[in-house]
Amino acid sequence: MRASLGGVLGRLLQVLGLNAIPVAGFFGEGWSSGTALAIYWVEGLLVIPFMATRIVLHRRWTRKRGHYRSPSFSNQKADAPAAPVGSGSLLAGYLGVVIPFTLVHGIFLALLLLLFLPREFGAASGASLPDLGKGAVGVLAFLVLGLAIDLVSLRDRSFRWLEVVTQKAMGRIFVVHLTILFGMGAAAFFHAPSALFAAFAGLKTLADLGSAFPHKELGLEPPRWAGLLDRLPGKNGESFSEYWRRTELAARALRDENELALEESRS
Repeated sequence: MRASLGGVLGRLLQVLGLNAIPVAGFFGEGWSSGTALAIYWVEGLLVIPFMATRIVLHRRWTRKRGHYRSPSFSNQKADAPAAPVGSGSLLAGYLGVVIPFTLVHGIFLALLLLLFLPREFGAASGASLPDLGKGAVGVLAFLVLGLAIDLVSLRDRSFRWLEVVTQKAMGRIFVVHLTILFGMGAAAFFHAPSALFAAFAGLKTLADLGSAFPHKELGLEPPRWAGLLDRLPGKNGESFSEYWRRTELAARALRDENELALEESRS
């Protein structure tokens, strides 16, 4: 999956800008750790309509078949057959995961901001609405920049590109939640809110930077270490390497089918 140098640089600029807002506010402007953490949640909330806009516009402009079947990340069973066209949509699959998770994450964060931080570090560690508003404006500006970068070439993008971008957006939500958990542990252990924020900011920035680079698909041949797994008994006598090739061929066939345009007769 190739990407232009300008697109990669633009994505890196957006990622660095988004992560710089709470970091600069916390270390440079004296924002509380509660405010910085709340900005991360606000970012996650704002990402949802921006990602949904990408999906809706790409579906309208390309009418690729992948938009009209349940996405692969909605199927939790390994080696399950591909969902047929008409079984769902990428948009519904995305929103069905991120909206509930973000709301639950928001409840968890509210308990952290209203109970844990004030009890452990005083009322000043809670969220400040004026500072939160400033941070939200900056986050919104960089999200608009990212959408503008993608809109330039969105009509010509493959469905697979959009699917990967959607999966990365979902993965970011899970990273945010996990880093809050780890950050709470660091804050409780070191008894310092800066430890909570440093753990959160560091892990999230690394995850975001990794997701900014182009995605590389798996090869048809398994890695060399897979030869060790071939020695283990497989299901129905199939070795791990044979399983790898079979499932990768099926995944490639599905990706090719997803790139086909839907019949014009279908609404």
